[in-house]
Amino acid sequence: MRVSERVTAMLKLYGFHTSHYFNMVKLALLEKGFEFEEVHSYPSREPLFLTMSPMGEVPFLEAREGYISNVPVIMEFLEEIIPEVPLLPEDVFDRAKVRELMSILLQHIEQPVSRLLDHADSGGTPDQAQVDQVAVEVEQGLDALSRLARFDPYLCGEDFSYADVIAYHSLDLVNSTMKKFGPWTVIDDMAGLADWRNTVATRPIVHQMDNTLISEQDTFSADS
Repeated sequence: MRVSERVTAMLKLYGFHTSHYFNMVKLALLEKGFEFEEVHSYPSREPLFLTMSPMGEVPFLEAREGYISNVPVIMEFLEEIIPEVPLLPEDVFDRAKVRELMSILLQHIEQPVSRLLDHADSGGTPDQAQVDQVAVEVEQGLDALSRLARFDPYLCGEDFSYADVIAYHSLDLVNSTMKKFGPWTVIDDMAGLADWRNTVATRPIVHQMDNTLISEQDTFSADS
């Protein structure tokens, strides 16, 4: 595959393997056929780090021209470089619908749950009112997802898109996190979602990534 002339140096992806955001970008890079280097790094507020990622967050991408952070922005950049392997539809309206789903997944499903992640990882218990509020917000986001998703077989139709990339690496985290704070079956009960997930999981690159991640997690657990 011929990469655009604008990419004359190998891309570098900064982050860590257990980050679902990192794995969103990694999957997009692999699906589009990029060669890239992974650079293990964690969020930081060090001055040098902030010159690469202004919010001190990972993942971020290093290209020939400089650094790019924010998952959707990185995905748009990758789409411009290799449009020949599209993860956004050609039709302008269909593109907007994919972006709409991406926004709902990140802002209205994943982001509310992020407020509970520190408690979930530490085994602590947040205030019940906070859990209830997050549940309301997530259920509203999931209701919007169910209204927009086509599951034919992918979220936006026949073609695998960035919406599928984001959903695959966020919904499992949302599901497992919410279940730590009480009964939670909203995602499990969503019609079409289980078949969609199985379809995505059988894609060769996704399957290989999942196996690699399991192996890395086992290695990390053994070393801990």
